[in-house]
Formats: sequence, structure tokens, C-alpha cells
Amino acid sequence: MASLRDIRRRIGSVKNTRQITRAMKLVAGAKLRRATDAAVKARPYQQTLTRVLARVAQSAGDIEHPLLSVPDNDKDVVVVLMTSDRGLCGGFNSQLCKRTQEQVDTLIKAGKSVKILGYGKKGIGHFKNRGYEVETIAIDINPASYPDLARQLGERLVDELEQHKFEKVYLAFNEYKSAMTQTPAFLQLLPMKLDAAPAAPQAGPAGEAAQMLEKLGAANPSAEYLYEPGGLEILSRLLPMALKTRIQQAFLETQAGEQAARMTAMDNATRNAGELINSLSLEYNRARQAAITTELTEIVSGAEAL
Repeated sequence: MASLRDIRRRIGSVKNTRQITRAMKLVAGAKLRRATDAAVKARPYQQTLTRVLARVAQSAGDIEHPLLSVPDNDKDVVVVLMTSDRGLCGGFNSQLCKRTQEQVDTLIKAGKSVKILGYGKKGIGHFKNRGYEVETIAIDINPASYPDLARQLGERLVDELEQHKFEKVYLAFNEYKSAMTQTPAFLQLLPMKLDAAPAAPQAGPAGEAAQMLEKLGAANPSAEYLYEPGGLEILSRLLPMALKTRIQQAFLETQAGEQAARMTAMDNATRNAGELINSLSLEYNRARQAAITTELTEIVSGAEAL
């Protein structure tokens, strides 16, 4: 049985840990609000741009563009992996790395040569330790640098696509759903697919009007538009912009998901520390009571002996 001194030391250690986890929870909560606002506010722009591109492509007919065409390469595949630089965020990184590793192994079994472009220490370390081909692009990332990183990655991928250095590019990141849910996503980034993204539900008169038009059968709004200049020129300007926007949105989703996962993990750690302190306090009181009872018994026994 542990001594009273050992129990007191352990209680003090757990209390110090609880103070740290509580402080980390508060910091993550403050960062989560900013990160969530940035990710949620950027979604309508990315979704609207995707729908506009789909309408232009549908109206213009068959259009050939480097970002839409399949390269003359059926072996090389690139995976862009976005994880956090720090841990203590539950299964945020491990779930994404596990899902990505399953996809990468499937591609390798199909005869593909897979190269991983890593953003964040956790994902880079995971795949390097397991012998995969990993190129470190950026670590210790500042959220203010997301636009520059998205632009640089977009330009690099476009150049390599035009040089037929890969067949496809996949983007692996955690999609932010809520403070409790972050879903690992593994999406094709290049060649781009102009599938119209589902529109976010709108509230108020605008949402009611959209629902009414949908009920009336306005299923093909692209036929109502005339584009000037031509569809090819519009796509040539908008496709690189859409590529950069999609990459930047993935950065924002990763940042929001990381802070949400860390806040949840630290909240659980704080509660567990409180429960452990209560358990240790009960053990300490029982041991102290037993020691006092033993001392009283020895005093009474000595008095009777005298």
C-alpha cells in the first residue's frame, strides 16, 4: 500500500496536470472560434465558384483544358497530406493517417508509385517512420501563411501536371463538421472535376425562393446564361483560382478541426484528472484514518499494560 507521502505527491502532480490541461482547453477554445469562423465563411465562396465553373463547362460544351485533362502518365500518383504540427488533440491525426495509409496502400497494390507531400509534423513523421516516400513541404505553419502556401502548391501542381509528372493528385485532410466531429477526407484534386457542389441551405426569403424554383422544375439554370468571353477563356482564368481556393479551404478545415479536437481532448483530460484526484483523496483519507486508528490502538494497549 502506498504511503501517505506518496499519495500526497501524486495528488499534487495530478492537480498540476489538471491546471495545464484546463489552460490548454481555454487556449484551444479561443483559437477554435477564429478558425471556425474562417473555415465556415470561406465555404460559400468555394462552393459558389465550383457551381459557376460547372455551369460554364456545361454551357460551353466540350472544352479541353490542362487542369481537366488526364495526363499521359498512368503510374505516378501524388497525395497532399495536411495534419497538425502538435499533438494532444485526440485521434485527429491518427484517424487521418490511418485512412490515408489505407488509400495509399491500395494505390501501391494497384501498381502505382505514390509520393506524399506533407504539411504538418505528425503526418510527415507517421509516413516517414513506415518507409513511404514523403517530401516535407511545410512545418510549423502559421495560419496567416495559408494563402501563400495554397498559391505555391497550386502553381507547382499545375506545372507538374503540364509536364505529365503524375496521373492524379489526391488531397487528404480532416473536414471540420462540428466541435465534436472531424471527418477524414481523401479527395481527388487533379485533374479537376467540375461537379456542381451542393448549395448550402439558405434561410429567409432567398431560401424560400430557391426551394420554389426547384419545385417548379428549374433544374437547368445554366441554359439561361450567356457568357462573354468564351467558356475556354473563362475556365482558363477561374480553374487555377478554384484550385487555389480548394487547397486553402483544406488548410482552414484542418486548422479548425485541430483546435476543436484539442479542446475536446483537453476537456476530457481535465475531467479525468478531477476524477483521479477524488479517487486519490478518498484513498488518502482511508489510509490516514487507518494510521490514526493504529496509533490509538497502540496507545490504549500501552496504557493497559502499565
